[in-house]
Parts: sequence; C-alpha cells; structure tokens
Amino acid sequence: MTLKARNRILILFFIVALMDAALNTILFIRGMVGQSIVFTEDVHRQFEFLGSLELLGYEPLAVCSSCLAFNAYVLLTTIILYLSFEKTQALETAYFQGFLISCMAESTRILIPLTSLVQSSPASVAIITHIVIAARLLGPLAFLCAEMFSDTESRLFVERNFLIMLLASIFMGILIPLDTKEFCSTFIYQWGLQKIFHMTRVLLVATTLLAITCKIAANYSVETIHEGIGFLIGISGYFLLCNSDNFIMLAVGATALFLGTLYYLHSIHKIYNWR
Repeated sequence: MTLKARNRILILFFIVALMDAALNTILFIRGMVGQSIVFTEDVHRQFEFLGSLELLGYEPLAVCSSCLAFNAYVLLTTIILYLSFEKTQALETAYFQGFLISCMAESTRILIPLTSLVQSSPASVAIITHIVIAARLLGPLAFLCAEMFSDTESRLFVERNFLIMLLASIFMGILIPLDTKEFCSTFIYQWGLQKIFHMTRVLLVATTLLAITCKIAANYSVETIHEGIGFLIGISGYFLLCNSDNFIMLAVGATALFLGTLYYLHSIHKIYNWR
C-alpha cells in the first residue's frame, strides 16, 4: 500500500465515520427530545456483581453515551492519524485502521434502543450483535497484525493481510451462535461460547505483548517499551468501554482508550522518526 493510497483511504474512512456519528447523534437527540427511546428493563449484565454497588448500577443512557464516545474517538483518532502520519510510511497505521473499524462497529448498538428494534425487528438486533462480535475480535486482532507484519518484507502484503484479518473476524462473528432470549445491558443479545470467545481475545492481547517483547529483545528501544504501555492502556480502555453500562465505567474506559491510543501512536511516530 502506497502512502498516497493509505491517506486517501483515511480521508474516505473519516467521511464515512462522520456520517455514522452524525446519524447516531441526530437520532439520539431526537429520541431524547421526543422521549421515544425504548430501553429494555430485563437485561443481563456482563459483570453482575456490580449490581450490588450503587454507583455502578445499570444506566441505559451510559450505554448510549459509550456508543457516541466510540464515534467521537474514531473521528478524533482518524484526524490525528492523518495529520501525524501523512508523510510517514508506518505499516502499523494501516492495520490500526482495522481497530478503528471495530470501534465504529461498536457504535451501531445505539440504534437498537433509538429505533425500538427489540420490539419491532429482533432479526435486526441479531445482525447488529453479529457485527459487534466480529468487531470485538477485529479490535485486538488488528493490533496483533500491526506488530507481526510491520517489518519491511511485509510491505507488499498489507492489503492481503488486512483482508484476511477482516474476513477472519467476520467469519467468526457469523459463526458464533446467539441466545436471543437473553438481552444484554449493552444493547445486544447474549451469545454462546463466551469462555472461548473471551479466552481468544485474551490470547490475542497476550500474543501482541509477546510480539512487542520480542521487538524489544531484538533491538532494544525505549520507544518500543512505550508502544507496549500505550497498547496495554488503550486495549484495556477499549474492553472496558465495550462493556460500559454505567457512567463510571464509561468515563474510565473512554479516558484510557483515548490516552492509551495517543501514547501508542506517539511512540510509533518517534520510532519511525529515528529510522
């Protein structure tokens, strides 16, 4: 992928992300003004023990806000990515766009209460749930590919690797069965194989950290250490924001995601400045 092609893709992606953010924001404001947002009362929480803590009780508006936070994050990060790496051929940024796609896909959850899909179209809720599952695999997988395929020899295979990464996530997202009788507090259906799913994501994160460790061992660099720290903070914030169903989790997750991303991208930018 040439530098010019990557920059054009970033501009196109920003336009799509802006349209998505505008649609979600308009629908949310209209729903709040018209009091037409329909929240499902009987929900399953990912962290059920939080129900006993008053400050961490279930807040449907916090879930809506987390979706809008993903929209804001994608827009801001795309601008930063374009301005910071406009003239820098960093392969990590190509795969990082996969992570941004996964974050944008998370925002589709807000459409369920805004358009009363649980009552009017359960099939649409199932489709959105499959999209979210695929996105939650794509997020950590994008970071892993960024670390494993950032060497010069992989430059010619960026498009192929990105397509394989995307298709693998979509395939797994479709393959995992849903439990349409259980509706989650994060506006999606519960799904099967939960332990395997979460173990897979943890394994992807652990493998990414191992790849960064190998880079540090092969060619010691302080910036590579910072890159690993930024990744760990950012991915932790991402996981937290995906499951945010109260305002405290929302605030902590959004802050960690954005600051971790800035730290991660800043470290990569410094690495390429030294080359």
